[in-house]
Amino acid sequence: MDRVLSYLRSLKDPMKLIQLLMIIGGLGVAYTLLAAVQKPSELRRSEDEPVYVVGEMESFERTFPPQGLPSLKLEGPDGPVNLTGYADGRPLVVNLWATWCAPCIEELPSLAALQEQLGDEVRVLAVAQEGGDGSRQRAMLERVGAEDLELLLDPRLSYGRSVSDELSLPITILYDSRGREVGRVTKPADWASPEAVRLVRAVGQGALPR
Repeated sequence: MDRVLSYLRSLKDPMKLIQLLMIIGGLGVAYTLLAAVQKPSELRRSEDEPVYVVGEMESFERTFPPQGLPSLKLEGPDGPVNLTGYADGRPLVVNLWATWCAPCIEELPSLAALQEQLGDEVRVLAVAQEGGDGSRQRAMLERVGAEDLELLLDPRLSYGRSVSDELSLPITILYDSRGREVGRVTKPADWASPEAVRLVRAVGQGALPR
């Protein structure tokens, strides 16, 4: 303790103080250089640790903790349906859209292409945030070549408002094979892109996107 006190008193000497500051500065520079050397190695990932949230899926937002499908009544082609009934052991891609939403219309063909490309590996739902008898929505799907998508109507906007206060469309939500929400994209995206296909397949295999 006496040695510490003696050293602190010696700092009144300007030369001693300068030496101390030089030592502290040198340590800071060494730390910065070490961090710079280590950073690239931390960014490198092995082939068995792929990154899925890139490219067209860069805006994918993870949901933590995962949440189950909401128990909501929507309008199907044959009458009311409960959304929970669509959890059938496959990844579920739910797209919230509307006929008045231009970005939504632009996105729909890529969702249809995703369904066509993955077939039984995935189920894609187009949930229109609108009412009516569905004829207007089906006509729009046919117009853009997405008529094979499963169409549901949400006339009360119950689904949309359960996931977004502002309900800014389009919103696409990805559920895993157990019906738990893994994450979502709240802007238009190309769901037929290689990144989207890899992401959906990874979720189907139980991987957590990152």
